[in-house]
Amino acid sequence: MDEYEEIEDESRSLNLPILGTLIFVIAAVSGLWLLYRDKSRPEKSEIHRAQAPSVENDTQSKTIHLDFSELGVERGIKFRHENGGRGQKLLPETMGSGAAFLDFDGDGDQDLMLVNSCSWDEGGADTKATQAFFMNQNGFFTDVTKEVGLDISFYGMGVAVGDYDGDGDPDLFVTAVGRNHLLRNENGRRFVDVSLEAGVAGDESWSTGAVFFDHDRDGDLDLFVLNYVSWSPEIDLKLGFSLGSLDRAFGPPTAFKGAQPFFYENLGGGKFRECAKQLGLHVENKATKVPVGKSLALVVADFNNDSWPDIAVANDTVRNFVFQNRGDGTFEELGIGLGLAFDENGNARGAMGMDVGHFRNDDSLALAIGNFANEMTAFYVNDDLENPLFIDEATSVGIGAPSRDSLSFGLLFVDCDLDGYLDLAVANGHVEPEIARVQESQSHAQQFDVFRNEGGRFRRVECRAFMGRFVGRGLAKADIDGDGDIDLLATSNGGRPRLFVNNQVGGRSIRLDLRLADGKRVAVGARVFLDSELGVQCQTLRAGGSYLSSNELVVTFGLGAREKAKNVRVVWPDGQVQVIQELRAGSHTFVQEP
Repeated sequence: MDEYEEIEDESRSLNLPILGTLIFVIAAVSGLWLLYRDKSRPEKSEIHRAQAPSVENDTQSKTIHLDFSELGVERGIKFRHENGGRGQKLLPETMGSGAAFLDFDGDGDQDLMLVNSCSWDEGGADTKATQAFFMNQNGFFTDVTKEVGLDISFYGMGVAVGDYDGDGDPDLFVTAVGRNHLLRNENGRRFVDVSLEAGVAGDESWSTGAVFFDHDRDGDLDLFVLNYVSWSPEIDLKLGFSLGSLDRAFGPPTAFKGAQPFFYENLGGGKFRECAKQLGLHVENKATKVPVGKSLALVVADFNNDSWPDIAVANDTVRNFVFQNRGDGTFEELGIGLGLAFDENGNARGAMGMDVGHFRNDDSLALAIGNFANEMTAFYVNDDLENPLFIDEATSVGIGAPSRDSLSFGLLFVDCDLDGYLDLAVANGHVEPEIARVQESQSHAQQFDVFRNEGGRFRRVECRAFMGRFVGRGLAKADIDGDGDIDLLATSNGGRPRLFVNNQVGGRSIRLDLRLADGKRVAVGARVFLDSELGVQCQTLRAGGSYLSSNELVVTFGLGAREKAKNVRVVWPDGQVQVIQELRAGSHTFVQEP
């Protein structure tokens, strides 16, 4: 059997709500457990074959079906995630890990970084699990981990991409259980760990999602880093989690205290200053002074249309946060007031990954959040950019019921079929390998989902490549082979990643590589508006999103069967507006700030 082929034995699969579906009576002696949220099994949802969007008076559109092939091993991505699991069932073992696409060497191809964890006793192992890096050439990948200096071992979780030193080369920041790692790109040849000298190594926290963005619009990229819970192996083992009469199980985050994030302000010269508390990014229980957040994912977006970047944070079993940028370098937490903190009944959910997108080709902005099993994927929509208030429309847009069967981690807005509407791709997988023995509606390995956007409503669509089950976690997107459509990579906890190569035929795209005035630095934070018969498509060039992962720093717009866009308007991070007339389909355009 091929060493990279996974054996998925679902008769042994189980599930354990780390995130809010099961609470356990912590008693090592009795081993009792209780369901604290007794939900009935949702009805089976119908899977529909993709059809063309219904667009009135659109004579140019035609039926476009989703067509992907899973080709990870065939394209050279030979990697298996090491989660360190040896029977102790420590919580970090079930949560990783992420992936990132980036053009490491500036040749135009999107290379791939895969985050790895390691054995808890890795020092005594003959061979160590290390991070992994693959160079891309025309859609085929070569393992160059050692050559680029990433043959380093630590308990990695997530990854962020950003040119923090402004030299034109994308750098990496990798979060971990323990010390974090800033890896400087040296002219597309090697990565060098500069964490300590830059001041971003952190402490012994459990860091998860991270993102580079310019919070104060001073021209350089700052770094926001989430922390999950206050955790140690000693605390985890002492609590003695169990699932019924079964052996030890993974414990829920409700048993651990929350944790505060790190915010690193870029001071220039390769140095950062940690200032999360001063900027208003610490949230604590007013009575107990204990940190509230149990944070896994984040996304940067302008939620109130004031041209300043805000931050949404997905929290596990506690309320979600939205940090609104005051425009003076500080933030105010407004998640409850904006309607994004809880579900429609005022309950916190087990939130994992998240993304944001203009899914109706108008001013409506949606924030999608992947949640725990038996909890629908959240789909918060705001229709008033000047006075934002988000309403969860998951049920009405067609995502709610079909998503309840799954435990969703990474998710992305992406125009899979290039028809001009953003679809939603989701990587699913449970956290407890033994869940099926106590909840027959659940399985550890789960199916990958794409919800196709049919003009503002979604259908879960059928594709043979998505049928194989795996324990999905991170999800990243890029055009790996230069054919103009978007390919997807999903990581698997304790297994091999899945590379879903897009074979889409019939749709056309426009791709924009946006650079600041120096021609080197990617214009992170730039907003792009594209006019066509389908309305106004809007995307923001941003790193991060999904779950522990980072996407290519290129903007892609689908045009369907259309030959061109009427015009493209770029709003640069400093507020300048540039209009580009009639870009033709099939173009990959380098656009430099005036």
